[in-house]
Amino acid sequence: MDNLFNTEQMKKTMKKAQRCATWKTIIITLCVIIVTSFAGKLANDAITSFLQFHAQNSFNTLHQVKGANEFIGTTKNYPGILGGETHYKTFKYIEGKIVPTGDDTYGYGLFRDEILYEGSISPLPFGKSGREGDLDVQRYNELGQREMLFFYPFLNYKKTRNDLALLPQISDDKIMEIALSFDKGYTVQEALAKLPKNVTTSWLWVKDINESDDNIVKIINSDGTVEKGDYLLRSEQNVYGFSLLNMNGDLEENPAELFVHELTSGTRQKSSLQDEYKRLEKEIGGADGLSVKDLVIYGAVVTGNTKTLSSLQNLDYIKASSIGVITDKY
Repeated sequence: MDNLFNTEQMKKTMKKAQRCATWKTIIITLCVIIVTSFAGKLANDAITSFLQFHAQNSFNTLHQVKGANEFIGTTKNYPGILGGETHYKTFKYIEGKIVPTGDDTYGYGLFRDEILYEGSISPLPFGKSGREGDLDVQRYNELGQREMLFFYPFLNYKKTRNDLALLPQISDDKIMEIALSFDKGYTVQEALAKLPKNVTTSWLWVKDINESDDNIVKIINSDGTVEKGDYLLRSEQNVYGFSLLNMNGDLEENPAELFVHELTSGTRQKSSLQDEYKRLEKEIGGADGLSVKDLVIYGAVVTGNTKTLSSLQNLDYIKASSIGVITDKY
């Protein structure tokens, strides 16, 4: 009975109860935070992994059909919250030698598109060529390697590139790649048959536009207005085609069939690139859909040394030539 009216004892009991309640709340809160964080991390990892896989498939498909004579090398993935970035390095095969050509990044996630980040175009030699006036400047990539250019067979340019004329100035111990633009479109078999056997044909440029479409000589400004532009030419980064080599540097068994397969796969992938794949399928394919027989070859990339590549000089079906990577043989 005395304890019932003991004020000090009641205060101690109440404080003890409050401390127990406080610690209980803290422990429960911490447990909830830990469980929620763990579950959230698992969910984020699963979602990010799914998005990364989806974006990687889309990007790898694009790289199978776009960009002249170039492969994806090593990649590093940096996941974040509901997305992330993938950094990758590229390389080329020049007469069996692996030559690094730079690195780049693409992003993925719920709150960002699969945007390919392009490097700075300042200073001027690091930009991509697209207009006839760009021929006044030889452009390079970040490693100082020359940009290859391709020229449409059906356009009359005021000037083109004839880099085959530079071969006598290049040392005999060098090997290189050269982009060749043809005088007209050929089938895959015709293009391969025309090229000399002593040079290595590594890549073929596939027609991806409608020759009668006046849009190819128009420029769309950033504000959406359209103006007449110079005749267009194509940078090696912006052409479509397929490699005759696989990623190991060996001859691909069915490169044209693989190109068609990749394009068809791209049209079914839900990505920011899907519309471009559908455009390509429509422009390249025939009335019965896309097949190898529909492929029209506008040009090629060949590799060799100055002696073997000299056999290309004065061939009437070569409209233009543009040297790319030049490297030592060993």
